[in-house]
Amino acid sequence: MDMTEIKRALDETFGAIKDSQNKTAEEIRAELKALADKVAGQDVNLIDLGQKLAGLSENGRRATKTDTIGEYFVKSDQFKALQGSGSAGRARVTLEGEQLKAVAPIYESIDPNKYPVYSQRLQEIRGPGQNTVWIRDLLPGGTTSSNLIEYPQEKVAQLNADYQTEGALKAQSDLSFEMKQTPVVTIAHWLLASRQVLDDAPMLQSYINSRMVYGLRMKEDKELLAGDGAAGHIGGLITEAMPFAPTDPLYNAADNIRMMMAQVQSYFYQPTFAVMNPMDWATLQLSKDANGEYLFGSPLAPITQRLWNLDVAATYAMPLGNALVGDARQSMVWDRQSVTVEVSREDRDNFVKNMVTILVEERLALSVFAQPAFAYGLLAAPVIPLGTSTGKSSKSAA
Repeated sequence: MDMTEIKRALDETFGAIKDSQNKTAEEIRAELKALADKVAGQDVNLIDLGQKLAGLSENGRRATKTDTIGEYFVKSDQFKALQGSGSAGRARVTLEGEQLKAVAPIYESIDPNKYPVYSQRLQEIRGPGQNTVWIRDLLPGGTTSSNLIEYPQEKVAQLNADYQTEGALKAQSDLSFEMKQTPVVTIAHWLLASRQVLDDAPMLQSYINSRMVYGLRMKEDKELLAGDGAAGHIGGLITEAMPFAPTDPLYNAADNIRMMMAQVQSYFYQPTFAVMNPMDWATLQLSKDANGEYLFGSPLAPITQRLWNLDVAATYAMPLGNALVGDARQSMVWDRQSVTVEVSREDRDNFVKNMVTILVEERLALSVFAQPAFAYGLLAAPVIPLGTSTGKSSKSAA
C-alpha cells in the first residue's frame, strides 16, 4: 500500500468522524431509534422461532404434533428470504439445545421430549446354552463301508465240564450262536437361507452351520440312549439293556446304582459308566447325614461325578428317576458317514430365488454285543400306598 492509498483511507475514516461531530443531537436520536426498531423486529422473529422449535402453541402449550427438520426449514424466514431474493445464495437454520428436542426425526413421529438415538448393533451372535455331555463319548467307535453290521452273538451255552470215570464218556458241552444285524441309519435335517445374507455376513453362516450340527448331535445322542430300534431307527442302549427292578424301598439312588452294577457283574461283565438325569444327580449331591453334613463332598469342595468308581454322565436325555449302568466295551458306534455340512443352490428353485439349502447329515449304527452288559431301571422302588393290596396278597386271601 503506497502513501496515496494510506491518505485516502485516513480521509474516509476521519471524514466520517467529522460528519458525526457535525450532526445534531436530534439526528443522532433519530438514527438510534431506527436501529432500535429494527432490532425489536428481529427479536420478535427470534421469539417466534424459539416457540416453533420448542413446539409451543400461541397459548404457551406444547403442541402434540411436531415438525420434522425438513418441514421446519421450509417454513423458516431464512428459506422464504431465499425464495424471494435472487441475491441470497443460501438459507441456514441452526437448532440447538431444547430446540432440537422439539423437532421430530425425519423418518417417523416420536415423543418430542426424546432425542432420536440410533441403536448400537453388536456383530457377535450369542447362542443359547448347549449340552456338553454326550452318550457317544462313553462308547467306543469304529468305521464301516457297509450299510449293515452283522456279528455273531452267543445264544445258548451249556458248559457241562465234569469228572470222568475210567471207561465212561466225557461230559459234553454245547454252544449255539445267532447272527445279529444292526442297520446303518441316516440322521439329517436342513434349512433354507438367503444367499445374499450369507454372502454379506459370513459369520452368520458359520453360526448356522454350528447350530445345525449341534441339533444333529442332540438327536443322535437321544437315539443312542433311547432309540426304539424300529425300521430305520437305532436300537438304543436303554432298549437293548436288561431291565432292572429295585425291590428294597429303603434303598436310595446310590444304593440302586450299586445294585445295577451287581446285576451286570452277575453276568461277568464289568460296568464302566452310569447315566443319570442331572436332577437325580443333584438330589444325590444334596444327601446329608443325621448331623446335616453332606455325604457327597460339600458346596465348597464338590466331588467329581463318580459313584462306586464309575464315571457318572448326567444328561437330560435320561428320563427323570431312571438310570443306566453298562460295560461300554460290549458296544460300538459305527460311522458310515461322519457329520457333514453341505450348502447347495441347486435344490428346487433356489437358483432363481437366490436361496441356498444348508443340509447336515450323518450315517451311523450302534451295536450292542451283549444285552446283560447293560442294566436299566428305576432309581427307587415304587412306594405302595398304605391299605393297597398287591396282586399276590389278594390271591392268597382268596
